[in-house]
Amino acid sequence: MHTSKVHVLGGARRGAVAISELAYDEGSVLAEHRHPHGYVSVLLEGAYTELRDGLPRYCAAGTAIFHPPGEVHADCFLARGRCLNFAILGDDAGAHAELLDAVRAMHPELERAVRAALPASAIRTARSEPAWLAGVLRDFAWTEPVPLSAASALAGTHPTHFARAFHRYVGMTPSVFRRRERVRAVSRLLLESSSPLSSIAQECGFSDQSHLTNVFRATTGISPKRYRGAFAR
Repeated sequence: MHTSKVHVLGGARRGAVAISELAYDEGSVLAEHRHPHGYVSVLLEGAYTELRDGLPRYCAAGTAIFHPPGEVHADCFLARGRCLNFAILGDDAGAHAELLDAVRAMHPELERAVRAALPASAIRTARSEPAWLAGVLRDFAWTEPVPLSAASALAGTHPTHFARAFHRYVGMTPSVFRRRERVRAVSRLLLESSSPLSSIAQECGFSDQSHLTNVFRATTGISPKRYRGAFAR
C-alpha cells in the first residue's frame, strides 16, 4: 500500500473562500481523514477512487464533489491527480453564494461543475415523497437475488408507476440503486472481513466472482483486490 504524496501547486484567498491546487502521485492512498471546513474538490487531471459513507466511487477528470465539514473519506489515486479545492471558511447562510462568487471570479470555467456539486442540487424534497418510499428503501432486500417486482409489491404500487416514482425521487432507477447497494455491501465485506471474493459474490447477490469483479470495477474504477489492499483498515 502506498502512502499519500501531495504537492501543493498554489493557493489563493477570496473573502471566506480558500482556493488550493494540489497534485497527488499515482498510487497515492489517503487514509480516512476529515477536513474542518466544507469544500468542493474539482479533479482537473487524473482519476481516483473515493470511499465515503461506505460507498466507493470512481472519479474521472471533471468530477466535482462537495464534502461537508467533518465528513470522513478516503482516496486512492489510480493515476497522478491534480485537484482544485474551494474551502468554505465561513459558516453563515450566504457561504455557498460566496463560494460561487469566488469560482465565477477566479475559475469561471468550473462554475457549472461546482454549482452542481453543492448539496442543494442533490437533496430530495422530503415533503413530496410518496409515503411508501422510505419503507422500500429501508426494508427491501436490495442485495438479494429477488425480482424488483417484489419491491413494487412492497410499495403497493404498479411496477411501472413504482419505477417512474422511484427514479423521480431517488434520482436513479431501481436497478441502478440495487447495483449501488450491492457495491456498498461488497465494499463493507472487503474492508471488514477476509472472506474470499467467491463468498462475497454469493452473499451480495452476484451470480459469481467474475460478475462481482466486473460490476465493482465498472463502478469504482478499481479491482476488488486492489480496493481491499488500499482501504482495508
